[in-house]
Amino acid sequence: MKEIKPLTSLRALAALLVFMYHYAWLFSPAKRGVAFAGEWIPMMPLWRQGQVGVSIFFVLSGFLITRIYFDKMATREIPLRLFYVKRIARIWPLFLAFALIEHTVHLIQGAHLTGSMLVTMSMTQGFFEQLRYSGLPTAWSLTIEENFYLLAPLIFLALLHLTGENGRAAEPLTARRLFRIVLSVGTLVALLLITGFALVRASSGLGWNWYGFMGSDHHMLHATLFGRFPEFALGVMAAFIHRGVNLEHLLRGRRADTAALLFFLAIGLSIWGKSAVEAYPTPAGRMTTYLLAYTVAILSAGLVLALTVTGGWVSRLLGLPVFNFLGKISYGFYLIQLTVIMTPLVALTDRLGWARLPVLLILTNAICAFTYLALEKPARRTIVARWGQRGPSPQPGHP
Repeated sequence: MKEIKPLTSLRALAALLVFMYHYAWLFSPAKRGVAFAGEWIPMMPLWRQGQVGVSIFFVLSGFLITRIYFDKMATREIPLRLFYVKRIARIWPLFLAFALIEHTVHLIQGAHLTGSMLVTMSMTQGFFEQLRYSGLPTAWSLTIEENFYLLAPLIFLALLHLTGENGRAAEPLTARRLFRIVLSVGTLVALLLITGFALVRASSGLGWNWYGFMGSDHHMLHATLFGRFPEFALGVMAAFIHRGVNLEHLLRGRRADTAALLFFLAIGLSIWGKSAVEAYPTPAGRMTTYLLAYTVAILSAGLVLALTVTGGWVSRLLGLPVFNFLGKISYGFYLIQLTVIMTPLVALTDRLGWARLPVLLILTNAICAFTYLALEKPARRTIVARWGQRGPSPQPGHP
């Protein structure tokens, strides 16, 4: 499957949401004690819920991994070795570089080598409730992503048997097949949830809870694949819809633009509603918050499908080289956000008045562009060429 440039750009938008979430809560002028009249952030309620960008990442990842690899694995066109080598090449080089910088600075500042540092370097911090935000604070979500990659071949194998799919994407998606797919994916969601709850009970009962390993149901639901798989599952189902429905025909003309804009608007309204509801910490309010969070994930799956349709002005806009490049460097932009690398950047921009936020964004993206071109991109190619055996090289912007 060719690179879908608007989806690459969507990664940049998701990373920006997460950045603005951190900005609103940690880097805003009021939080830094440098408040000034020149900064105008009317969308602060939206930014304060920017963590939903992680959900968009998960939905998009579920879609792309399934759409690119399901048929290839079903027909054994791509070996497991190459799949895993590509996954390692995609996420590990830049992660290790940033993690080494982070821990080296902490050691220089007088910290001691601890088990938490080793957990971070192994990209398993998402399993440990007490270490979720240690090391690289945003890397807890990489534990989830890594686990999805690890289980993806087994998930695809299960779906082959449960749905009766044969890896031939040309078959039209009938209502009966769609029901079977939804039921099958739902079964996997339930199985992972049951496994997650069981591991929490086992961790507590058998004394495995070192650093809060699978320490609570809340942690399991929010910071592990067992609880976050529903977001990937939405992407998986969107991938089956994309492979079995002629969306180019269904959304021809202005329909794709209208659909994309409506999904963007609905996502924005859901995020805004989530911010408003969180002001009322009642049981009903908390339930509404959860429902709105999953509504964002569902709407994101619809948005992904709308953006796969070419020809409209929304697709052309998000396909522009500048947005596409921002999407390619968005992994670094996500990783860098709460690291020691940000400390001098935030301090440097504290006194810039209304220009503070745009300059901070420009400087951060400039560093990420450098790490992408100097490390991330060449390391990915080298790893795949060296250890991937024979197989097609990964396309730019593809997982």
